[in-house]
Amino acid sequence: MQFELQMKQTQALSQRMLQSVKILQMTAQEMELYVNELSLENPAMDVREKSGESIEEQQWLNSLHEENHYLYQRQNNDDDYNPKDNWNFNIDEGETLRDYLWSQLITGEFSKRETDIIDYLLENLDDRGYLTESTDDVAAYFGTDLPVVESLLEKLQSLEPVGVCARDLPECLKLQLKARQLLTPVLSQMIDECLELIAKNKIPAITHKLHLSPAEVSGYCQIIKSLNPKPGSAFFHREEMRYIVPDVTIIKFDDHFDILLNESIYPEVEVNHYYEKMRKESEDREVKEYLDNKIRQVEWVRQCIAQRGKTLMAVSKEILKNQEEFFLYGPEHLRPLKMADVAEAAEIHESTVSRAVQKKYLQCAHGVYPMSFFFQKKATVRTSDGASEAGAGVTNADVKRALREIVDQEDKKKPHSDRVLSELLTERGMPISRRTVAKYRDEEGIPGTSGRKCYE
Repeated sequence: MQFELQMKQTQALSQRMLQSVKILQMTAQEMELYVNELSLENPAMDVREKSGESIEEQQWLNSLHEENHYLYQRQNNDDDYNPKDNWNFNIDEGETLRDYLWSQLITGEFSKRETDIIDYLLENLDDRGYLTESTDDVAAYFGTDLPVVESLLEKLQSLEPVGVCARDLPECLKLQLKARQLLTPVLSQMIDECLELIAKNKIPAITHKLHLSPAEVSGYCQIIKSLNPKPGSAFFHREEMRYIVPDVTIIKFDDHFDILLNESIYPEVEVNHYYEKMRKESEDREVKEYLDNKIRQVEWVRQCIAQRGKTLMAVSKEILKNQEEFFLYGPEHLRPLKMADVAEAAEIHESTVSRAVQKKYLQCAHGVYPMSFFFQKKATVRTSDGASEAGAGVTNADVKRALREIVDQEDKKKPHSDRVLSELLTERGMPISRRTVAKYRDEEGIPGTSGRKCYE
């Protein structure tokens, strides 16, 4: 057995440091929830919503032109203010698919048993609007005849959105074609036998299988592709959509930019005066020790929140400094930027930058963007000797944008192969390999050559 003595340096994060890191990477909404939960455990912590304008906010408002001040006043004072008029819009949860379908049946006369069956059918719709229970099982559950359930289901399938309450994709598509009075034997056969080929745009294979001309098959495919395979998704996705609250806003003036942290969306943390007084006046050692710990926790949380704001501001300043052309002229002028470069300029660790921009959003004249969006890698290009290097000033987003432009302008009857796309990008000063073209094409949801080919 051999023993060896080694010296190495390690860093152990204390509980307080872990809390600081946790607060840094939280969104404003997460931090509000976190602070409220802490206040339930800590009697010495008071949490109150910010009211009115701070001195900094007032100074910022005074420096804005009339349009921005009008926008601010409407947001805070106008009962008729509609957030849809601005950069983002709130999603009205509205009625559910079940409610919407019931509203169309309001004039129908149904027995108690029929109403229960309809309600059961609607409760068993998935997020696509498809029925997940078989009619046989529904009939058995209610102890009724199958034709009764089939008749009620037929009524439901006649409602809007067309295609809802189908039992599978083929039935959903046929319901929509039937409503358009386009359901022919050929289209019905294509749906039953060729859906996978249609999805892959395999026109020659369908032509051979159904003994039709390429032009006929292409026309039928366009009709089928115009249908909605998930008619109920618009209702279910409302529950997942949320209004994005930007953490940082960058305002452009004639001669400069202003950066505003949206600190008003989370509450202020204060030490409760009663317990602070008790700590000073109490002669019980255990009480003083307990309150000391609780008050130190409050002060540390306040310090972490303040540091979060400073870090976010420092990172935002560096983003503005390095991406000024983006804020002036738009997304086409986004430059490559590394987190390491921002970290060095802001004199913080790279991991701190990563945590600071995590799940945060920045609002500017061009829209609302994730803060991570501004950290773009240089595109990997080919050199003359076959090696790879980073393209100077060319980001992955630039290449994808150019790729989509080329695809949009190509002859749909003779779409470019990945090799030709690579050559055309090279002519634009973006010598991307064929393999990288295929990768970017997949990321952008652009089909391959056969998937883009039009046979008309």
